[in-house]
Amino acid sequence: MKTKKKIKTNTSWGGRFKKEVSEQTQSFTSSLNVDRRLYLEDIIGSIEYAKSLKKAKILKSTELKKITSGLKLVLKDIESGNFNWSDALEDVHMNIEAALVKKIGLAGKKIHTGRSRNDQIATDMKLYLRSSVKELQENITFVQLEVVKLAEKHYKTIMPGFTHMQIAQPVTLGHHMMAWYEMLQRDFDRFKDSLIRMNSLPLGSAALSGSRYKIDRKSLATNLGFSDVTQNSIDSVSDRDFIIELAASASILGMHLSRFCEEIVLWSSTQFNYIEISEEFCTGSSIMPQKKNPDVAEIIRGRSSRNFSALTGLLSLMKNLPLAYNRDMQEDKMYIFETLDSCIESLDIFAPMIKSLKVNSKKMQNDCYLGQITATDLADYLVMEGLPFRKAHEVVGKAVVFAEKQNLQLYQLDIKDLQKFSKLIKSDVYSFLDPKKTIYTRNMIGGTSPKQVIRQVKKAKIKLKSRK
Repeated sequence: MKTKKKIKTNTSWGGRFKKEVSEQTQSFTSSLNVDRRLYLEDIIGSIEYAKSLKKAKILKSTELKKITSGLKLVLKDIESGNFNWSDALEDVHMNIEAALVKKIGLAGKKIHTGRSRNDQIATDMKLYLRSSVKELQENITFVQLEVVKLAEKHYKTIMPGFTHMQIAQPVTLGHHMMAWYEMLQRDFDRFKDSLIRMNSLPLGSAALSGSRYKIDRKSLATNLGFSDVTQNSIDSVSDRDFIIELAASASILGMHLSRFCEEIVLWSSTQFNYIEISEEFCTGSSIMPQKKNPDVAEIIRGRSSRNFSALTGLLSLMKNLPLAYNRDMQEDKMYIFETLDSCIESLDIFAPMIKSLKVNSKKMQNDCYLGQITATDLADYLVMEGLPFRKAHEVVGKAVVFAEKQNLQLYQLDIKDLQKFSKLIKSDVYSFLDPKKTIYTRNMIGGTSPKQVIRQVKKAKIKLKSRK
């Protein structure tokens, strides 16, 4: 085996070491390629922490001024692309601190007083994830807006409702779209709820036992937009529940998007022909010239698996770790960042894809006259005529068998044929067998009646408008 090159030990922790670290170890332990995206949060947190050090009389006013202006210069370098990142410095924290020292000298070496990378990274992550959650919520809102627009446009458009992928009962497309809206609303609320667990500040916990310096943690929390401070320094640096919870919420969102996309793929197929997806969101085949594939929907459906694997990875990562911080936890960012990127990108393209959909209302309506779709309505008719529901269910089941033997639908049966199964059936039964009429009878909260759909659409529009 080749002898690995030795390099100078990191000066931020190398005082205790006699041997130099190998290049292989340096490369293996560096998290810079993942955590460098936290640069803004790291600098914001450091500026506010420096103010706390000044308040605790660790820094002089001149030193605070140097640190603040120095960190702003570092931020400018990073955002302009003029920053030299170094794997030898392991992570985003030490890269920024080293750059600060280079710019302002000895004062920069005071910034880490009473602070550990353990409470620093926990703070950076909460700051970053809070912003990410808000972006996710904005993107969910954009999708909901398009879903609600489609629901409002098609609040009376009848289509088959399905259970077990079999035609079940007539509904409206608007009602179906509002089911999507409700699923996304739960996602929005879950992300909102996750912010509660991100709203306590870990900074000031140091490595695990707290700090001997008189850091005003509550004031620091307020300045960084946190509502409170964490109550146990050991838990503060070893807690990753807020990341796991976010990954769980993202997994449910991914599952919902996958289900929506499954329906888009099915409905756009030749067999269903319920919708047409704009060519902007499709691709072709390298061998079959006629193909127009719903690739965007399929990729969103496939990407949901990333969220699930990330959640499992995070749970597996944390399950055997003793308190407090362990270096294993460095891996958490890889999982959650990929999850967030996947969700944001999927939502970002999902909204315009929904907007592009063309609905084949005629095909949807025609399919409402298949599959004995109003069989339940016939049972309801018999119940209203005094028959117990279980008996009515049995009677209609026999009528369905008869109709299918004749290759007919229930609404096509002659009144005399229907009366063979129950003398309670009269000529007014046909209003119960017409899908276009039966949807209006489901007029309770949550029902498919067009009146109820419009009511839910109006409520949704008010809620969505209030988010702006």
